[in-house]
Amino acid sequence: MNKKQKIDLDQLKKGGMVKLNEKDMFSVWVRTVCCNMDAKKLQKVADLAEKYGRGYVLFTTRQLPIIPFVHIDDVTTVKEELEKVHLMLDRCGARVRNTDVCYDANICSYAVTNPISLGEKIDQFWKNDPGGRKIKTSIAGCSKQCTSPRVLSDIGFVGGEKGYDVYLGGRLGLKPNIGSMVAESISEEECVSLLKNYVALIREEKWKGKRGADVVNALGVPAVKEILNKNLGEKHSEKAFLCDTRQDNKIEDGKIILRIRATCGEVTSDQLRKIADIAENYGKGFVHFVLRGGPEIPGVDKSKIEEIRKKLAEVNLEILDQGVDNLQTCFGAYCTNGIMDTQALLKKLEKIIKKLGINDLDIKISASGCPNSCGISHLSDIGFLGVIYPIVNKKTCTGCEVCVKACKVDAISIQNKLAVIDYNKCVWCMDCINACPFDAIEKGKKGYSVLVGGRGGYSPNDQRGGETKLGKVIKEFVSEDEALEIAEEILKNGKYKS
Repeated sequence: MNKKQKIDLDQLKKGGMVKLNEKDMFSVWVRTVCCNMDAKKLQKVADLAEKYGRGYVLFTTRQLPIIPFVHIDDVTTVKEELEKVHLMLDRCGARVRNTDVCYDANICSYAVTNPISLGEKIDQFWKNDPGGRKIKTSIAGCSKQCTSPRVLSDIGFVGGEKGYDVYLGGRLGLKPNIGSMVAESISEEECVSLLKNYVALIREEKWKGKRGADVVNALGVPAVKEILNKNLGEKHSEKAFLCDTRQDNKIEDGKIILRIRATCGEVTSDQLRKIADIAENYGKGFVHFVLRGGPEIPGVDKSKIEEIRKKLAEVNLEILDQGVDNLQTCFGAYCTNGIMDTQALLKKLEKIIKKLGINDLDIKISASGCPNSCGISHLSDIGFLGVIYPIVNKKTCTGCEVCVKACKVDAISIQNKLAVIDYNKCVWCMDCINACPFDAIEKGKKGYSVLVGGRGGYSPNDQRGGETKLGKVIKEFVSEDEALEIAEEILKNGKYKS
């Protein structure tokens, strides 16, 4: 691929079109407003997936739908069709990302603040996109932290009785990090002012390409706090953008949030149409996209549950009210960074869970095809990461330093005109392998790393403790069969609780 082609791919990615492994195939990232989408728009997404994709949609950890396997020649048409129902593609790559939020306080009984209201203000603020900066924001309305704002976002907002606590520096991927608190119990207006201060800070050239975690690590928490908390009382004149699914009245008694299982986040076009139909006829007319991929329909009458269960069964869907929480993954094998087929792994593991008869919805299991952890493997009781061992071929290595620049964890140096990998630093991704122009870094053994003990937030029905923490690796480079055996043993013995 020449330089021009690479620039073109980067530009497509920033516009919400991400290259897949197969030739000329892309995934189309569809933006949600407040992480919700109404029935009419869902039906359009289903139709486009069927006509231009392979007949299914992914409910992703970014809380939006993705249509995979759209040919490059059809991307413009898909975009134009989405615009007919007022949908647009999501920002991706080195851009400000879609703000993740949980439920309106009028829907969720746990919420102590209204994350939708803050989300509207932040969406309005992000109209001034600081170009070339990758910034993720997310908002949780209570300590359950269903959006995992302390890890999945550069700036995360956690609602409390007196306002929002703000965390800076959350990050998954090759250098995972839990965000540090930089403000406590501040108002929505003050949150926007803090965000404005952060943008002003990272506009400095030295922070280009850096994330919130890098800023905290370089300056220290006290210095960052001082910078971000200046002039928080500033008034903002712009009127907030309003979410089209905002609820102005509290949902009446007897209504629930209906959760639907979507293993690996995969939903066929027919299944998506059925979900849209149920949302329109039994709920509030929209679906909420959640972190773990199982679509949710708020405002469903409890008395209609069994009736809905039968309708879902018509398209091989089930209500998520037994077993473990929805098993979620990233693109897995069809991502350009994918090392392992995570879809195959989790579908086999789901059969094992059913065989064991486990019934604990607080158990979280997820998988990522590579160490970038887009499948939130670090935030699960049991997580899997696809990993690969890079080997330098001394006969073909020229010492060109391309791999040094590509390595995000500084594990490669040039010694005597040869690339040398520090395996104590290496995180087993494929960045150096993919970057080498001479194929001088070869693929060695590959398999899964198995992690345990990750948590994204507090669960009021779970006695394991509520502190956010990253899962720890207990095994590396295991085969799919070995990964399944380890997971089964962990589930039998309850070791995921550690």
